[in-house]
Amino acid sequence: MKKLWEKYREIIVYIIVGLLTTIVAYGVRFAVLYPVAAALSLNLEENGDYRVSVLRTVAISVGWVAGVIFAYFTNKKWVFRDTVSGKEAVAKQFGKFVASRLGTYFVEWGIGVLVPMLLIACGFRTFHFILDVDADMIATLVSVVIVTVLNYILSKLLVFRKEKNTISEK
Repeated sequence: MKKLWEKYREIIVYIIVGLLTTIVAYGVRFAVLYPVAAALSLNLEENGDYRVSVLRTVAISVGWVAGVIFAYFTNKKWVFRDTVSGKEAVAKQFGKFVASRLGTYFVEWGIGVLVPMLLIACGFRTFHFILDVDADMIATLVSVVIVTVLNYILSKLLVFRKEKNTISEK
C-alpha cells in the first residue's frame, strides 16, 4: 500500500486539490451571484435582462480568480511540494500558473461552445440515463477530462518543474 501511495501520491493529491478548488470556485461564484441578484431584485431565470448577464459574468470571473489563487497555493505546497521562494521567483511562477490556467480556460470555453454545436449538427439528441444527458453535459464531461489533464501537465512541466541540476533525495 505504501508503494502505491508513493507512486501515485502526486496524482491522488492533485485530484483532491482539484475537487477542493472546484468547491472554492463555485462557492465564491454562488456567494456573489445569489446575494447580489437578491439585493438588486434580479430574476436569474428571466432572459433578456443584460444586468443578469453582467452579474453572471462577474460571478463566474470572481469565482475563477478565487479558484486559481487557491489552486496555485495548494498545488505548490501539497501536490508538487515546490520550494521556490522569494517574491520575484514566486511572482514569476504565479504568472506562469495564471497564464496556463487562462489558456485552459479558453480550451474549456472552446469545447463548451464547439462540441454541442458539432453534436447537434451530427443529429445528437438528448437521451435519458439516470438523468437527461444533453449536448452541453457531454461537452462538460469532455472538457473536465481534457482541462484536468492539461492543467496537470502544464503545472508539472511549466509551472512547478524541478530543475535538472538539483540533487534529488532518495
